[in-house]
Amino acid sequence: MVSIKKAFLISLLLTLLIFTLDFSSRSGFFVLQTKPFFISKVIDGDTIRLSNGEVVRLLGINAPEINEPFGKDAKEFLSQLVEGKDAYLETDLRRKDNYGRILAFVFVEGKNINVEMVRKGFAHTFELEKISKYVKELKEAEFYARENEIGIWKRSNITCIKLLDLKVFGEEKVVLKNNCNFSVQIKDWILEDASHNRFTFPSYLFKPNEIIEVYSTNKTAKFSFMRNFPIWNREGDTLFLRDSQGFLVLFYRY
Repeated sequence: MVSIKKAFLISLLLTLLIFTLDFSSRSGFFVLQTKPFFISKVIDGDTIRLSNGEVVRLLGINAPEINEPFGKDAKEFLSQLVEGKDAYLETDLRRKDNYGRILAFVFVEGKNINVEMVRKGFAHTFELEKISKYVKELKEAEFYARENEIGIWKRSNITCIKLLDLKVFGEEKVVLKNNCNFSVQIKDWILEDASHNRFTFPSYLFKPNEIIEVYSTNKTAKFSFMRNFPIWNREGDTLFLRDSQGFLVLFYRY
């Protein structure tokens, strides 16, 4: 009788353990990784492909798209760090995104690659409120890159364009003023949010003391994203204004 009870308890404990591991893995709190994954390809500055076909999106960061300034540089740098190497993955609160990509911190040779991409100025921090780990390291890395004007944080020589307002309730719009004592040609300047929703300015001479407004959904305005949905996240977002070379004119985070 004792042996039967003992066997039953062992069986019950094993069942609970398997359920716990399975639940933890699916919910993203735990990854049971006994050997490293091999990184076969770098897709862009924040996305990689494993040899098993799985795609991994680096958590907590956002790199420029390939067709954006610094996009190719970001991909090349990430390739140097990880392509053709073994890596360990560490997931967080969400294990996969809506596209089926694994959301993870990637470690190669003991180095947190997510943090390294930010520190070297090839990515900015992204949706930190949705992760529970390495937030401090990511913030410090971004502060270092921004203060030293590395990569995407290189400053434009135009420093007198000011943000007067960013209206996120009601009819969304960004209000800019030219505080320079000279006119500025803003052709191919880019206004974008943290998710890379972009507006590219047409040829326009921005005159001294002039105020311009860039709308999200007002399709009759002079400057508009021409979207059918809001651009700016009410819970928090980041505004970037870059000149035609991709250098930073304005940065605002709320």
